Amino acid sequence: MKLILLTKSNTFLIGWIASLFGYIMEFIYNMTNSVFGIESIGLSIIVFTILVNVAMIPLMLKQQKSMKINSIIQPEIQAIQKKYKGKDDQKSQIRMQAETQSVYDKYGASMTGGCLTSFISLPIMLGLYRIILNMPAYIESFKVYFTNVAVQIQQQSGFAGLLEEIAKTKGIKGDLSETNILIDLMYKFSGEDWTNLQTMFPNISEVISENAQKITQVLNFGPINLMEAPGLNLSWAILIPILAGLTQWICTKMMTPPSQSSQNKGDDPMGASMKMMNSIFPLMSVVFCFTFPCYIGIYWVANSASRIPIQFIVNKMVAKEDVNDIILQNIEKKNKKRAKKGLPPLSEKTVEKNIEDLERKYQMAGSQASTGGRHGASSMRARADAGKQVNNTEYYNSRAAKPGSMAAKANMVKEYNEKNKK
Repeated sequence: MKLILLTKSNTFLIGWIASLFGYIMEFIYNMTNSVFGIESIGLSIIVFTILVNVAMIPLMLKQQKSMKINSIIQPEIQAIQKKYKGKDDQKSQIRMQAETQSVYDKYGASMTGGCLTSFISLPIMLGLYRIILNMPAYIESFKVYFTNVAVQIQQQSGFAGLLEEIAKTKGIKGDLSETNILIDLMYKFSGEDWTNLQTMFPNISEVISENAQKITQVLNFGPINLMEAPGLNLSWAILIPILAGLTQWICTKMMTPPSQSSQNKGDDPMGASMKMMNSIFPLMSVVFCFTFPCYIGIYWVANSASRIPIQFIVNKMVAKEDVNDIILQNIEKKNKKRAKKGLPPLSEKTVEKNIEDLERKYQMAGSQASTGGRHGASSMRARADAGKQVNNTEYYNSRAAKPGSMAAKANMVKEYNEKNKK
C-alpha cells in the first residue's frame, strides 16, 4: 500500500507546505459549500490568498520599516562607495566593507533586513502553486467527482490503450491503472476532452457526463474556465492578465517608499534597479497570465489586489512612527543579539576600540606581507579577520553633530546606551 498519493507533491519542504495548505484550502472549499452552497475553486483560491496576506501583515510592517530606514541609509552608503571608487587594493576594500557595515549598525539595520518577507513568501507561493496545479490531490470533496469516473473507466476493457495517446499529449506519465494517475490526466481535460471520453466509453457516458458537468461547474469562475489559458481570444478571460499586471503595478508602487534625496537619484544604482524591476514584473505577469491556465492568473490577481488595501494600512502605520524611534528599537534588538554573543553594546567607545584593532591589524598585515612566501597567507588571513571584527567606522569620532547628520545619529546611540546603563 502506497502512503503517498502520486498526485501529491513529495518535494522536500514544498511538499510539506503544500500538504499543510491543502488542509486549509479544503476547509475553505467545504465551508463555502456548506454555508453558501458554492463549490468553486476560484473562490477558494481568493479566500485562501487573502488569509495568507492578512497573516503576513507583521512581516510587511517589518519590511516597510526596514525600507524606510534604508531610504535614509542609501545616501551614506553611496558616499562611502564614492570615497573608495577606483581603489581596488585589499586594505581599501576591507575598509569600505567595514564602513558600510558601520552605517547599518548605526541605524540598527541589516543589509538583508528587507529580504525576509520575500524569503518567506517564496515557499508559500510555491506551496500554493503546487496545490493549484493539482487541486483533486488536496481537496477530497472535489476529487470524488474524478474518482467516480476513474473507477468506472478502469472497469472497461482495454481502457489504458485507448487513453495512452491522450496521456502523452497531456504530458502525463505512469500507469493509468493507478487511480491517481488517471485523475491527474482527467484534471487536464477540457470540455472537448470530456466529450471525446464519452465517445470512447459509451457504456458509462451518463456517469462521465454527470461528473464532468459538476467538475466544469467547480472549475468555472463566472464565465471564465480556470483550466484554459486566456490566449489572445476575445473573452472574459482576457481580463485576468490585464488585472494581474495592473494590480501588481499598483502594489509594487505602494511598497516603494519615496526617495529621501531626489538630487542623488542618478547616483543610486540600487534605486534604478528597483524601479526597473517594478516595471518589468507587472509586464511579466501580463505575459504569463496570457499563456498559463486562468487559475494561476486568479491567484496573482487575488494576491496583488488583496495586498493593496493591506499595504495602504501598513504604510499609514509606518508613516506615523518616528524614524528615530524605529532606529532605537532596531539598536535595542541588535544590542540584545550582541549580548548573547558576549559582545558589548554599540557605543562610541566600542567603535573606537574596533578601529584601533583594525589599524593595528593593518600594520601587522603589512609587515607580514613584506616578508612574502609563507607569511603571505598569514597576511591574507589577518586582513580577513580584520574585516570580520569591524562593526563601525571612524565616523563616530566626529563630535560636531549637526541636526540630521551621521554624527547626530551616533550621539543618539551613545545617549541611548548611557540611559540604559543608568
